[in-house]
Amino acid sequence: MSEKMTFEQANSQLEQTVKMMENKGLTLQQSVEYYAKACELLAYCMKELENYKGQIEDINERIDRMKNAQGDTDES
Repeated sequence: MSEKMTFEQANSQLEQTVKMMENKGLTLQQSVEYYAKACELLAYCMKELENYKGQIEDINERIDRMKNAQGDTDES
């Protein structure tokens, strides 16, 4: 995948590719090509999800630090 796409675009392409793979009229070569594309799209989606998971964890850590800092000032 040379172009940058959104998670939603990649996921949609993955769904379309899987539907094509379910077509029983594919040649072996076509099946392998669709499988390779599906694997690439899946890896991209998983990487994007992991990236966003990290961002969410960072946000939650900042919120926890803010809560703890506020709690320290309330006790003074």
